[in-house]
Amino acid sequence: MKQLEKWKKKSLFSKISDIFFVVFIVALIIPGSRTAIMAGVNNVKAKIIPPKTNEQVISQLSEADFNWQLSDIEGNTVSLSDFKGKVIFINFWATWCGPCIGEMPEIQTFYDKFKDNKDVVFILATTDDLTTVQNFISKKEFTFPVYSIRSKEPNSMNHNSIPTSFLINKDGGIVLHQKGVANWGGEKMEEMVNELLK
Repeated sequence: MKQLEKWKKKSLFSKISDIFFVVFIVALIIPGSRTAIMAGVNNVKAKIIPPKTNEQVISQLSEADFNWQLSDIEGNTVSLSDFKGKVIFINFWATWCGPCIGEMPEIQTFYDKFKDNKDVVFILATTDDLTTVQNFISKKEFTFPVYSIRSKEPNSMNHNSIPTSFLINKDGGIVLHQKGVANWGGEKMEEMVNELLK
C-alpha cells in the first residue's frame, strides 16, 4: 500500500519513466522481442559509431585463403577467388543476432552507394539455413548479396563474435577488421572504398 501511495506522489515524467522501464524489462523476458530490442539499440549505435579504419594492411590473404567456399542465395557455389582483384566487404552475421540486424540498414546504404561498381563486392556471410536467410532478407527488403558459408573461413578472418566485418583491397590485403556494429553507410567508408579503387 505504501508503494502505491509513493507512486501516486511521483511526477508525471517519473510515472511515464517507470512504465517504460517495466515494459522494457517485460519485453526482454519475452523471447521473441529480445532480438528486436537489441536490433533497435544497435541500429542507433550503427548510425553514430564510425568503423575503425587503418592506414596499413593488417594481414594478407594467401592463395589458400581465396579457396573459401560460399553459396549465394540461390544455392550456387562461389569461391572468394571469383572476386580476386576487387575491393571486398565481408560481414559475418546471423538472423538471430540483434547487433547484426541493427547495423544492416547501414550496410544497405553502403551497398547502395557501390552496387553498380563492378570492382566492389559485398559478401554478407552466415551459417544460417538458406530458407531462413531468404525469408529474413525478403521480409526486411534488403537487396545486398547474402552468402551461406560452405567451408571454414580463412585464418586471417577468424572471429569469435558477430557481427564482424572485413574490408579487403584489390591485392588481397585486409585493411579493416571491425568487431561489432559500425556506421557503414557514412562518408568514412565511402571515402575509404573510393581510395582503394584508385
